[in-house]
Amino acid sequence: DKFWDLHGQYLRSKSWGLMLREIRTCMGNRKISGIGPADIQHYYNRIAARASPSTANRHLTLLCSIFNKAKAWRDFHDDNPCREVKKQREPSHRMRYLSYEEMGKILDASHSRLAPILSCALLTGMRRGEILGLRWESVDIERGVIYILQSKSGKPREIPIASKLRDILLGLGQKSQGLVFNLPVIMLRRYFDKAARDVGITGFRFHDLRHTFASHFVMRTNDLPTLQKLLGHSSPAMTQRYAHLSGGHLASEMAAFESAIPIPMAAAAARLAPRMAPALNS
Repeated sequence: DKFWDLHGQYLRSKSWGLMLREIRTCMGNRKISGIGPADIQHYYNRIAARASPSTANRHLTLLCSIFNKAKAWRDFHDDNPCREVKKQREPSHRMRYLSYEEMGKILDASHSRLAPILSCALLTGMRRGEILGLRWESVDIERGVIYILQSKSGKPREIPIASKLRDILLGLGQKSQGLVFNLPVIMLRRYFDKAARDVGITGFRFHDLRHTFASHFVMRTNDLPTLQKLLGHSSPAMTQRYAHLSGGHLASEMAAFESAIPIPMAAAAARLAPRMAPALNS
């Protein structure tokens, strides 16, 4: 209860509250000094048996945070028992993204209330919550900037408004205040699932539109630092997931670089040939 009152309720993700409720159900009546590594391992195994490794690891992270705060508040004086429990290895992040053809298909099949939202996601890489929570007060069409004041990383960021997105926003009827996209999450899910199903796109989530933006951005620009700023990632490691997509495009960049280096390749090869011949014969 103390952890929730002083710290937990201020965390951005609502899932922490749900996890804390389960922890309280399992351990809430015990003294914190009486909870040891074996108890933590038992709880962790229980979650891992019914959920993914990432979910079990998040439960363990929350428990670890509770003990750390208890130590900081002088309510607990032993070693953190969570450190004796090893996290499971999590699977690699999904990297599903749409091709240009698939983008056109799903947009054509989308409900009129969904299409502007999909376009915004594809042109900005914004998260679903950021899009649905976007207000006209944070959109400066004149300067061509969307201001994200509250993001998952906790840091504000600015996103340039592309000309196509500008036309879409103006088409919605610009207002001085209020939500830009007034569509409940449940309706968005229904419209999105139907559009994807109608065009035969499977295994695709709304969040994958963010991957689609990032993937095509890095394939066109090879600019990971800028992508990191646009996506609002707190560390370059998060953005580095998209680095492999620029591999084919790096060849053209290398060709442009090579053309500027003053090495006459034909002449160099001709001069090297006589020297290499004896070595090959020996």
